[in-house]
Amino acid sequence: MLVDDAAVDGPRLAFHQVPEPKTVKNRVHLDLIATEFEAETDRLVGLGAQRVGAIEQNGTRWTRFRDVEGNEFDLIAG
Repeated sequence: MLVDDAAVDGPRLAFHQVPEPKTVKNRVHLDLIATEFEAETDRLVGLGAQRVGAIEQNGTRWTRFRDVEGNEFDLIAG
């Protein structure tokens, strides 16, 4: 499900079901979409994010990061 309102300029939220069962406490994993992918990557690294891996699949490119507390999130080229 995508939470998106064309009349509102700002972040979009996407919710995805995953096949894996819940094994630990609830957590949130954000997927951030950036039109300026490289500039946003540099900004995130400058803020202390750590690159975990880069993925390209079905024409979509994204990088997984860890924030300073170890929480993972993805930056998607869009």
